[in-house]
Amino acid sequence: MSDSSPAVQELVTRWNGFLKKIEARYYEVLQQTEAPLDNVIANLQYDTIIIHNICNGLKNQTVTQLSEKADQAGSKFEKEMRAAGASSGLVYQERGKTHVLKNWMDVDYLKFENKLFARAAKKILENVKSHIDEKKLHRCTQCAADLKINVFSFMAVNIKCESCGSVNTYQPDDRVRALEHYVIVPLAEECAFEEKLKARTDKGAMKEYYKKYYGYLIQNIPDKAKYYERDLHERLTNPMFTNF
Repeated sequence: MSDSSPAVQELVTRWNGFLKKIEARYYEVLQQTEAPLDNVIANLQYDTIIIHNICNGLKNQTVTQLSEKADQAGSKFEKEMRAAGASSGLVYQERGKTHVLKNWMDVDYLKFENKLFARAAKKILENVKSHIDEKKLHRCTQCAADLKINVFSFMAVNIKCESCGSVNTYQPDDRVRALEHYVIVPLAEECAFEEKLKARTDKGAMKEYYKKYYGYLIQNIPDKAKYYERDLHERLTNPMFTNF
């Protein structure tokens, strides 16, 4: 028999249909989450722990389980193809469709997750801004003079009073501290996402990802700029972070 035989072509048609069903199921699961996720984001307060938990479950239900299903069916399909007289070249070609689908699901889920965390981050930022009074007066503990304080500091800071010279320690609101992890980091990931995707197939793009990601952090968390600059330098110069 040959690759053009009815039996082989019927198997190929059936296989293509199966992969289409896998893709359709992937879309179906994510579409079913749209309304519930809108409600979850609307009710977020100051962290995204619930989003992390949901994403872990969703990835397992979509990318992980559907990839396993495709692999299991693929093994059976290859045996049937060989039994029908298909050439190794055609079997290899059809096997490649499985890898393409799995990679597509993996990348598409990354896009979905990236957008979801960015949406959640913006909601949390909105919540924090609505509860933090930027005009609130902070006074020196010794002389009660006004202190110039940035309420969106992410670290405790010592501030010298211009009136009496005493040093006051300002501890930022816990909700502001949480912005770094739950807001700024996801938004940095959103900013550098295209570079991150390119780095999956182009090692050189990883450095561009680091530059853009850390550049966002440095710009938006000036209190920790030196820390992030050191981290960026390490990732740009240490092969462990760019050669993988």
